[in-house]
Amino acid sequence: MAARATRSHPTRIHPLATFGGGSAIMVLVYWNTLICRKGPMARAGMLLATALVVALTGCSAGHPARDSDRSSPRPSSSGGGANPAEPSALPGLEAWVYPGSTGEDTCGAAAEYRDGRLRRGVLKPQYWDVDSSGALKLLDSGLHPCNGFSEANAADIKGHSAAQYTTVSAMDRSAIAALVSDPARRTAAVGSLTELAKRIGFTGVDIDFEDFWAWTPDDERGYEAFLTELAGSLHRAGLKLQVDAPVETHDGDSVFSYAAVMRTGVDQLVVMDYGRQFNTPEGERCWAVSPHSWVREAVTYAQSQVPDKDRLVIGLPSYGFTAPDPCVPDKVKDSVPLATIRRAPGYSDDRGTTAARRDAASGEVRWTAGGTLYDYTDQQGMDAKLAVLQQLGVTHVSVWTLGGNPWFSAGALRRAAR
Repeated sequence: MAARATRSHPTRIHPLATFGGGSAIMVLVYWNTLICRKGPMARAGMLLATALVVALTGCSAGHPARDSDRSSPRPSSSGGGANPAEPSALPGLEAWVYPGSTGEDTCGAAAEYRDGRLRRGVLKPQYWDVDSSGALKLLDSGLHPCNGFSEANAADIKGHSAAQYTTVSAMDRSAIAALVSDPARRTAAVGSLTELAKRIGFTGVDIDFEDFWAWTPDDERGYEAFLTELAGSLHRAGLKLQVDAPVETHDGDSVFSYAAVMRTGVDQLVVMDYGRQFNTPEGERCWAVSPHSWVREAVTYAQSQVPDKDRLVIGLPSYGFTAPDPCVPDKVKDSVPLATIRRAPGYSDDRGTTAARRDAASGEVRWTAGGTLYDYTDQQGMDAKLAVLQQLGVTHVSVWTLGGNPWFSAGALRRAAR
């Protein structure tokens, strides 16, 4: 993921899985720790509104006791790292930031977060990936001028957010297996991740290992062993662990187990609820990134596995894709920023044209030109996806990604705060 400007096949769903709809959620996240619980139906609307006010104002809230019965670190109000002496108070918005080369759309991420949108939220810059031998590789600013790791860039991230996680990416099953199957590599990785996060004053680490549908049961066992070791190391340092997860709608969709992963000591599970287009039957028009019906089904299952709202984050997409029409899933170009889509043949900002092209089932805008399908989420689509998650009682939302992509409208945030 880090070495390229696109995040290919981020959450590929097993062909045998039964899902409804066709859409996807990606880009930045919107999450906050809330103390309110949903009451009787007569009071549900008021409680949800209250919870959203807390989310949008960044209010503190006590974190429920975990299995380890330990206190959870709290982001400092000044944007610094964790303070283990205080209870958890997770901010309202999250965003992933990935590294790139000069001139790429991802270079716009810094200007976006500097506008204050995440002052009470979470930023997750990707500072690591895993090479083919299973070793961690630091993505420094020398090789990645945009958003790569440096002390200055880390300080800038801290200065514009209330909590921060260093994201570690691995998109290939063989690289993941090489890391998690070897105790020595696991130990080395745990040490490096803990040391950097603690040294730069970040809140913790975000593990983004994908290619889930190729994993074997042995891979999953090694992965859980790695998470157990990493969670223990981070917690001893007063830090936290997030883990990114595939979309599942029932037990056995893949070898990845939400419940088993949570038992390793993970603080939050981030379900990347996007990437539906990769499951399109060949010969049909590519499905949307995150159809609303599919999202509802996936979130309902995730909530059954992770009932604590404060430990479940749902990923939301803020990007587009291009693909042959009819669809050839292996030729989908994913994670295309809206800034790039705007330069595509046939793109139009005309309201009437956009309205005619908008897919009611996903909120995404879609059209074809020259045998290519273009699909993107604009601000109206972001607002619609957020509304679906709010209806489902989701209190933590993660958005992929900053850098040339839309953000929520002020109106949607005002409505959420009512």
